[in-house]
Amino acid sequence: MPDLVDMRVMGLLCSHFCHELVNPMSAVNNGIELLLDVGDDMRDEAMSEIDSSAQRVTRRIVFYRMAYGMAGMSAVGDLAAARGLADDVLAEGRLSLEWPDAERNPTLQPGWGRMLLNLAVAAAEAMPRGGVLTLEVDDSGGGVRLAAIARGDRLQIHPLTRPVFFGDVAVEDLEARNIHSYFTVRLAESLGGRVEITENGESEIRFDVRLA
Repeated sequence: MPDLVDMRVMGLLCSHFCHELVNPMSAVNNGIELLLDVGDDMRDEAMSEIDSSAQRVTRRIVFYRMAYGMAGMSAVGDLAAARGLADDVLAEGRLSLEWPDAERNPTLQPGWGRMLLNLAVAAAEAMPRGGVLTLEVDDSGGGVRLAAIARGDRLQIHPLTRPVFFGDVAVEDLEARNIHSYFTVRLAESLGGRVEITENGESEIRFDVRLA
């Protein structure tokens, strides 16, 4: 029943996307409530809160439109475009991003940028305490290697996510917690590659996809 499979995956992806919007949307609402309750002396602070949170919502919508939507197959045409999207969303809090290939800004074939964005999210999910996330594009050989390298303290692939990468999870067993990883794995397969994971203790996890 492929239609039912597609509907479940679609529903879980929507749940994941909405979850990403909950915090900044709540902050917008809090700012509006503050604006209604305070006097003129607090109005600028409330407006600043609303503006900042609204921008976070917008950035996340644009990011996931490219990561999940078909627009990401062609719109992310070079590393600079991928960097602009990822830095806006992922480089928050205790997570910092590094782009060693940024200066040469390699061109990305259709789907490569979308793949890199999804690898970045998958790696970020393994960094509950933050750390440094490095995004690489190696096109020096016959093909290309896209990589998201997580470095930090107590890195861990979530127990619900691990079977998605290392086993075969039935669609009916997927949850909102691991749907992004499932989508990432399937996206790699659709591009003719597969997600390869290398773990170096709890301090480094590599997510690689090799494409022709």
